[in-house]
Amino acid sequence: MRLFRKMPLRGVVANTVTYSTLIQGFCQLGKLDVAKEVFQDMVSQGANPDTVTYKILLDGLCDNGELEEALEASKVDDAWDLFCSLPLKGVKPNVKTFTVMISGLCKKGSLPEANMLLRKMEEDGIAPNDCTYNTIIRAHLLGGDLATSAKLIEEMKSCGFSSDASTVEMVMDMLSDGRLDKSFLDMLS
Repeated sequence: MRLFRKMPLRGVVANTVTYSTLIQGFCQLGKLDVAKEVFQDMVSQGANPDTVTYKILLDGLCDNGELEEALEASKVDDAWDLFCSLPLKGVKPNVKTFTVMISGLCKKGSLPEANMLLRKMEEDGIAPNDCTYNTIIRAHLLGGDLATSAKLIEEMKSCGFSSDASTVEMVMDMLSDGRLDKSFLDMLS
C-alpha cells in the first residue's frame, strides 16, 4: 500500500489494472474493508472499474461471507447490491460475473435466487457456461432437489457441456451412501 501511495509522487497514475490488482490482493487477505476503500478511491480518482474489477470484488465479498448481508441488509457496497448496480455503472455483467454471483447464492443456500439469476442471465443474452451449470447442479444435489438437478444436467448436456470432476465426485459419493441411484451417473456420462 505504501508503494501504491508513492506512485503519484513519482508521476505514475494508477489505472484500472493497478487498482484491480490491489483490490484482489486485499480480498485474498480477507481485508474487505480495505478492498472497498481502494475501490472507492479508484472511482473517485476516475479509474473506471471494469468487469474484471467487479468480478474480483464480488468474489471477495462472496468468499468472505458478505453475501448474507447483501441479501438481508441493504448496504450499497455489498455483493448483491454491487452486482445489481453494475449496469448503472456502465458495466455489463458477463458469464464469469454471473457465475460468481450464482455461486455465492448457492453457498448461502439461496437456490431460488440462484435459479432466478440463471434465467435472468439467459434473458440478458449471456449463455451460461459449464462452470455455471456445474455450480448450480451441485447446489441442487446437496439440497436434495433431484428433479431440478436432473433438468439442469439435461440442459447442460444440450448446450454441449459436460460435468466437471467435482460434480462427478459428488454424484459418486451420493451413490455410495445411497442418496442417489445409478440413473444420475448415467445422465452425467
